[in-house]
Amino acid sequence: MSALRSHSSSRRPEGLRNFTVRFLESALRRIESTAKPFYGGRLSTGEIIRRLAAERLDEIESGEGAEASREALLRLLSDWRSARIPSIADLRFLAFGVAEAYRRCTAEFVNRDLLIENVSALRAAVKECARGASEGTSLAGQYSFSGREASPIDPKRLLDSVEHWIGKLPALVTPVQAQQAAQNLCTFLQAERWPDDARFGRALRLYVSSLLQVSVRGYWRQTHRPLIGPETEASRERPRELTAVRRGRITLTASVRDHELWLAIELSDSTGLLANDWVEIEDLRQVVRDALERGDGLGETFSCSRELGEPGRFRLATGDCRWVLESTDVVSIAGALDALLREPSISNLLERVRFVYGRI
Repeated sequence: MSALRSHSSSRRPEGLRNFTVRFLESALRRIESTAKPFYGGRLSTGEIIRRLAAERLDEIESGEGAEASREALLRLLSDWRSARIPSIADLRFLAFGVAEAYRRCTAEFVNRDLLIENVSALRAAVKECARGASEGTSLAGQYSFSGREASPIDPKRLLDSVEHWIGKLPALVTPVQAQQAAQNLCTFLQAERWPDDARFGRALRLYVSSLLQVSVRGYWRQTHRPLIGPETEASRERPRELTAVRRGRITLTASVRDHELWLAIELSDSTGLLANDWVEIEDLRQVVRDALERGDGLGETFSCSRELGEPGRFRLATGDCRWVLESTDVVSIAGALDALLREPSISNLLERVRFVYGRI
């Protein structure tokens, strides 16, 4: 792969850059020869290039890419809070960040509403294009909501396909399904000519909040660092312990500092577990809900499932730790977490952490 050529822009601060990437023909042949057999001979050139781009992204992120992403996300968050109209370059950055966040996600399912927001942004962009505001902008590219092996969507029927997909989206959506759907917005925004940036920016501004949240979660997954935090250790707040929440045999104690929230959960027999940040708390809350509703919950940090051969018991696990709990204990954990997150003392914090740790 050749070196990257950076394109400068007067509107774009240092740290947010677009790149033109040239791929060696040998690299294209390598991906084709190794991956094509698994797709029955139907691997497209676009998919080959996407895979090479993903490889190059990993190389960039292992160097300075993570810090550049943080600076860009902080600027976009500030712009969104100030109600500024996003540029096409900003929207491309967010769309790609969302697709990468889904690609990296290891949870069993993702947030359905956030994914619908992503595809709704695509719908808004297509409608804006159809109104003639972007005369000269084509819908060139390969679109698909059903995976790489499915027949691509005719760009002229893209709007109908978006409407149909939203109407048929199941309650539970996997990261793979989400990544396939989110890739369409990336494809659309790759058009080279956008005669009226502001028109498209206004049309998609409504969706920037959701795109930001998923992109921020992708940043957290890459770095395991919150997007916003104190600049130095000396500037950190002192931890504050909140009033304990008790449900049945469960005692939940939460602590807060700056944008951080962590908790300890104890059983009456002194057995305990920790959730070390907001991402783990959110993960624990979701897996116990899923376990109670469906018998099984699998997250990125925790899992919870019915114990085989022992009706009324669940196995809660994280890393190498396992706990066998009565079903009443799992109900108590779910209730204690819900009660904690309704506490007025942390309600403002919960709004902020959506843009500190993101959501997916």
